[in-house]
Amino acid sequence: MTTPDLLRSSPLAEEILESHRHHARGDDVGFDAYKAHVYRILNYARAFSPDGPDRDDKLAVAAAFHDLAAFDTLDYLVPSIEAQDAWLRRTGRENWSDELALIVAEHHRMLMYGPERPHAPLVEALRKADLVDVSQGVIRFGLPRAYVREVRAAFDASVFFRRVIPSGALRALRQRQRPGFLQPGNALLRSGHAGSDR
Repeated sequence: MTTPDLLRSSPLAEEILESHRHHARGDDVGFDAYKAHVYRILNYARAFSPDGPDRDDKLAVAAAFHDLAAFDTLDYLVPSIEAQDAWLRRTGRENWSDELALIVAEHHRMLMYGPERPHAPLVEALRKADLVDVSQGVIRFGLPRAYVREVRAAFDASVFFRRVIPSGALRALRQRQRPGFLQPGNALLRSGHAGSDR
């Protein structure tokens, strides 16, 4: 597999992340680790998807928002999609809303998002990218081991996985939250995107 050059900075991802840093409620170290996770999956997703119009911008937006609300709740898909929708409206990109909502809603899917389904190339690219990072590179979907190692070394996301996600899981247990991240269809329905996956 041919891999693209490492993307170390995305002005669009930076703009989104810095304007939404308040979601971390003062946890700057945790948010910087989330930013590293965003850059990791952005790089992996670019390797998994064909180049095309707006590809990098769409991936940057979806990557920036995909786990944004994890600082508040384990059921973070809906608030992450809602924050993304609000940003898309503010920036005149509403026509991307269904596609990017699908990318966020489906990013924890364990099985392939079928190629016949709406917006499959980018949905599947980010799904694979997230699984590569969450598995710490154990699962690679054909990405060269050296490339995964390079991406992981460039962006330190360890605090996000060691502290932010476990803290969210603990809060969810205490508050008896339902794990909505396991239910993409439910997340699409609750965020106003019902049927966008058909």
